[in-house]
Amino acid sequence: MVHELVTPSELRDYIYRNRLAVIAITNKDRENIWQYVKDILNRLELSVKPSIAFAMVHYQTISNELRSFEIEQARKSAIIRLFLNGLCIFEQEGLLGSRTSDEIALKRGIKETLKTYSIEIRFTSL
Repeated sequence: MVHELVTPSELRDYIYRNRLAVIAITNKDRENIWQYVKDILNRLELSVKPSIAFAMVHYQTISNELRSFEIEQARKSAIIRLFLNGLCIFEQEGLLGSRTSDEIALKRGIKETLKTYSIEIRFTSL
């Protein structure tokens, strides 16, 4: 289940509580984008072994922690970050606009990044 984080402290706690966490920063006011990102994260969460924690946060909730260009990106689309032990090790800015392409890009980015940290994960087919 993709969690919705509603405060900056909840976001920080979530990142530090989970060894591996994927956080999507996006615009909840743009319901079509919010739901699109949530659907992609749900599919990834169901298919990854071992597990990764997935969550979303409205960009305005953490706007004090974002640079101006990141706020603009998250307002229009999404920023998706992978954290390992509290450290951001991967970031994807924006979406490709095709569910299949976005899933493939995220899977590949996550898998290849974790491989550099000697962490092997698998994404199964749904």
